[in-house]
Amino acid sequence: MRPDRNFRSYLIDIEGVLVRDKRYKAIETAREWYASLTDRGITWCLVSNNTTHTPDELCGQLVSAGFQVEPEQLVTALAIGSDLLARWGKVRIMWLGDPHLDSYWRDRGFEVVSDGPCDAVVLGASTVLQTVDLDRTLPALVDHGAELIALHRNIFFLDHEGRRRLGPGAWCAALEPLCHAGRAICVGKPAERIYREALKRVGTGSSEALFISDNPPGDLVTAKRLGMGTAFVLSGKYPDHAVLGDMDQEEWPDIICERVGDLS
Repeated sequence: MRPDRNFRSYLIDIEGVLVRDKRYKAIETAREWYASLTDRGITWCLVSNNTTHTPDELCGQLVSAGFQVEPEQLVTALAIGSDLLARWGKVRIMWLGDPHLDSYWRDRGFEVVSDGPCDAVVLGASTVLQTVDLDRTLPALVDHGAELIALHRNIFFLDHEGRRRLGPGAWCAALEPLCHAGRAICVGKPAERIYREALKRVGTGSSEALFISDNPPGDLVTAKRLGMGTAFVLSGKYPDHAVLGDMDQEEWPDIICERVGDLS
């Protein structure tokens, strides 16, 4: 399927588009399509809400799956979130995400605490998070006015077995009413800052960019609002068109295809 606009750049989601889930196995024809981008004169950037792997780990997983990725071609909610928190001087954090990333935060100069006062409660995807972990945030949020930072607000994600698991969006919805500010700060999709950073990486305006994702409500609505073209692939979270019934028609994607390799 050929887009009806000539796009100079592609902004590409990873899970559900290039690989199916956190097993990082390439989706059929995705490697060939990805390898063709340079020959077609298209610049691209991978834009991911991934908060279970460091950027270096994510690059390694993709290279192992057959996708050549340079660090400057990867924009993640985790990296943007750590940069923002450092810039804001919020270095004492309670991390409610994948436990193995504690070291990532510490290596970047943060103090990771399990309870008590902190500057920010930071939410990421985790397969082991429990309600008792949410309870630990109550003194920080209610008594000490800590910020609530959601690295993204996806309600669910697919784990390394392809199962749906509740994502930080679900935990954020539970905790947000406790914020003194009245709302959480979202870093990744659907917040605009990650899209704008990706556009800087590819060096084009929004009207010249096509955003490709398996998540229309979580990813493509913002892309369309910013003036990008949008493509919905059915190889990830949503295997059919039914999700579009929950969206306003003007938010529907410009292109729908079975997998990214169908985009020519």
